[in-house]
Parts: sequence; C-alpha cells; structure tokens
Amino acid sequence: MNKDRRPQDSQSPIEALRVERTHLSQAEFAVYCGVPLRTYQRWVSGETEAKLTPRQWKAMMQLLQISADEIPNDFGSTEVESS
Repeated sequence: MNKDRRPQDSQSPIEALRVERTHLSQAEFAVYCGVPLRTYQRWVSGETEAKLTPRQWKAMMQLLQISADEIPNDFGSTEVESS
C-alpha cells in the first residue's frame, strides 16, 4: 500500500484536508470512509462527483474533524482548465 501522504498532483480541497488533518494514505482514507480507492481518486481528480451515503459522510467528517459547514462544495480540483 502506498504510504505517500502528499496530494497526488491535485488541487482538491478534500485531498488537502486529508493530508493536513490525517496521517492516512489515500488508500487508508478511502477504506475508513467506506469507498473504493479508485472512487476516491476520481473524486479528487474531478472525474466524478462525490455521492456519499450518510455513513460515509459521517466517517469522513470524523476523520477530518470537520463540521458540515466546512465540507468543500466540490471534492475535485479547484484549478481552472484553459481551453
């Protein structure tokens, strides 16, 4: 399992929170939140929109020690792609 805790070339707010507030790799974080690693990676990259169950939201919020008000509106990259 990759123990690299740095953001994976991402400007994702959820990825930044994971790195800042936990000592978990992406794989470990995904397992604790109850989502497949690849799903988490797609959220971070902006490929897909995050759709979590209440249980997954609760696990993520507990791991990140955040309230509902602190949840990012989008998990994907905040970079604006130029055309």
